[in-house]
Amino acid sequence: MSHFEVLFAYNTLVVLAGTMLLGIAAGITGTFLMLRRRSLAGDVIGHAALPGVAVAFLIHAAIAPDAGKSLPLMLLGGGIASACGMLAALWLRNVARLPEDAVMAIVLSTFFGIGVVLLSIVQASPTGAQAGIKDFIFGQAAAIRISDVALLATITAGTIVICHSLVKEWTLMCFDQGLAGVLGYPVRTLDFLLMALVVAVCVAGMQAVGLLLIVALLIIPPTSARFWSDSIGPNIWLSAIFGAISATTGGIASALVPKLSTGAIIVLAAAMFMLFSMLFGSRHGLLLRWHARRMMKRASQNTPPA
Repeated sequence: MSHFEVLFAYNTLVVLAGTMLLGIAAGITGTFLMLRRRSLAGDVIGHAALPGVAVAFLIHAAIAPDAGKSLPLMLLGGGIASACGMLAALWLRNVARLPEDAVMAIVLSTFFGIGVVLLSIVQASPTGAQAGIKDFIFGQAAAIRISDVALLATITAGTIVICHSLVKEWTLMCFDQGLAGVLGYPVRTLDFLLMALVVAVCVAGMQAVGLLLIVALLIIPPTSARFWSDSIGPNIWLSAIFGAISATTGGIASALVPKLSTGAIIVLAAAMFMLFSMLFGSRHGLLLRWHARRMMKRASQNTPPA
């Protein structure tokens, strides 16, 4: 089969559609996550999903040992565990008043430690070989089905609508939480909605990118967008574009070379876009700044002394 036939095969188009939608949703959501200075939140939510996936598999194996794994149930378990991790992080930050980095480290290490223990129990069980939890850790985009694409389309559409509706409120909360509270905005509710959206994107992206790499798709595209614009609107859409192109690149590469890890290729593609933006960005690119300093130095040399 030629490369052209592979790229336009039905399964490949389904995978490309799913990864592209994931890149859009992750890029938009990650913009506010980065402005909120919670870049590690996606990492925490992703790692927190592991115990939920393992528990869901064990429960399903106990109820129906001959039925094999249930992907929807495992995703539901991962989503519940991620939500618990998010709530634990918010509680520790707001009630225990611990530093942000300490909160992220505590929740990430605790939940992932529980997940590793449960993973050893899963592997020791009679049906452990059917779990496929490795696919959730590192991603397996080739397993995306049309039902997964429909779910990703729903989450992406919801992300666009919610972000469009709350862009002013979230922007104010990200830049000046105190002022947002003084003006009467429900900061905790807005914060909860943002983190809930991050959870939804992380859970939806587990199968494609994996819970260890989903944070890269949340953070790298928004970081790339910052080198091109300082305005929130262009940043959101540039992040979505960079996320979509990076995810699509990973899907194409994995289709042409089946042994490649899709999640890893998606992250590498996003990193290449960030490197390009860092060098050639029209707002904060290194070459632009170097040229500006050179012009200022030349102007100062040509200025006659008073």
